[in-house]
Amino acid sequence: MFRASVMIDYRHRAHMLPRRAISRLGLLAVVLVSSLLYAVIGLVMAGDGPIPIVEVKLTEFSIAMPTTVPPGPVTFSVTNAGTMEHNFEVEGQGLEKKFETNLKPGETQSLRVDLPAGTYTIYCPVDDHKARGHATGTQGGPTAIR
Repeated sequence: MFRASVMIDYRHRAHMLPRRAISRLGLLAVVLVSSLLYAVIGLVMAGDGPIPIVEVKLTEFSIAMPTTVPPGPVTFSVTNAGTMEHNFEVEGQGLEKKFETNLKPGETQSLRVDLPAGTYTIYCPVDDHKARGHATGTQGGPTAIR
């Protein structure tokens, strides 16, 4: 009788070892995944926050947009509300960015630019649109980045 109880106990222990090992591995996996998730969230939260989106409307020979935008990364969401093709260009502080293709009437595109503080000229580089007043302010007046 003694032998039988020893055998049962031995089988019980042999059966429990893998469960304990699996439980420990599962716990270790949860801890590692949680630590990784915490680190990623920390990196995301350490940023300066969301990138501002500046709404821009282009029509024949005018640009409607704010006259000041914050420095740093900015996304210009540009809509061609006119009846002809237009484009959008940001120029100043050694920077010159525009869309690779013109916007067709009714089309919207986004342009992400990292803007240092300073003054910029925003205009439509299509044909003679800039000369005809298709720029911010009066005849290509500046847009301040503060």
